[in-house]
Amino acid sequence: MSRYVLGIVGALAFGNFALAGPADMFEEKEKDFGVSPKGTVLVHYFRFTNNTKNAVTLGQPRVSCGCVTPALTKNSLAPGETAAVIAYMDTRRIPHAGVTKTVIVYVPFHSPTFEEVALKVTTVTRDDLLMSPDTLAFGHVVKGKGSKVSTKVTFTSDPNWEIKKATSTGAYVNPEFKLASRSGTTVTYDVTATLDKDCPAGNWLSDVYLETSNPAVAKLRIPVTVVVAAPVAVKPEVVSFGDVKMGTAPEQTVTIQGAAPFKILSVKGADEQLTVKVDGAAALAAHKVTIAANPKATGGFTRTVEIVTDNKDQPSVLLPVTAKVVSK
Repeated sequence: MSRYVLGIVGALAFGNFALAGPADMFEEKEKDFGVSPKGTVLVHYFRFTNNTKNAVTLGQPRVSCGCVTPALTKNSLAPGETAAVIAYMDTRRIPHAGVTKTVIVYVPFHSPTFEEVALKVTTVTRDDLLMSPDTLAFGHVVKGKGSKVSTKVTFTSDPNWEIKKATSTGAYVNPEFKLASRSGTTVTYDVTATLDKDCPAGNWLSDVYLETSNPAVAKLRIPVTVVVAAPVAVKPEVVSFGDVKMGTAPEQTVTIQGAAPFKILSVKGADEQLTVKVDGAAALAAHKVTIAANPKATGGFTRTVEIVTDNKDQPSVLLPVTAKVVSK
């Protein structure tokens, strides 16, 4: 009887292990780019997270067609780490326009066990569709400033072609469109994306989708890219000293980076257990600030250091500092 019960438990455990394989690490395993102009390079990040308790290693992905080039942001991940498989689909290397093209990216996971995950990218290219540029790229934008970028979308085989609606997958991107020209069978629209000034700092990817009157190009995708930088940012964002022995004074250095030269006017939050030293009073694009822990009692402490600047867009930055104090 006990062997029978153990057999059931073992089978269930094996089943759970099988379900929690590399394929389950991915947020998605398919990307349909929809209709694309011939000549563009389509890019998609297949993000995945190591949700196991073991380190994971990957080999070089392979593809079913040379029109796609794969890449890895990391080839080894500790538990909890996130990475991505990047698929670059070069539509110039797709031989036939107007035909659905699907390519499989095979991603080999080598450890702790071997398994190959299949990812799929799909598009339909058109010779009569043009976008210039083919991406709404904001570039680098200072947080709080907002920005606008535009592209021209041209369809050359329908004199009555119209864009009916524009939507965005990004909460901080607002798309608009207007007719630029209509001549013979060629129609061109200006498509503009406005970035909200409240967009958080970070590297962001989203898409603008255009719904049109022609069934062959009923829905068009325009990629959106933006890097939003804080006016003043601190790196690292948190200072953690870990275990600090009584009688020692370990130091860590942080960098305060600005979009333009700025001065550090004052520092708040320092005390007898935590000292802060600024590199000088001059206006610089980057300042070095030295944080030193000088514990007076066992236990630990948490502080929030406020660094006051003369930058009008971000007058101060906050830096959490933690230490666990142990006896000698």
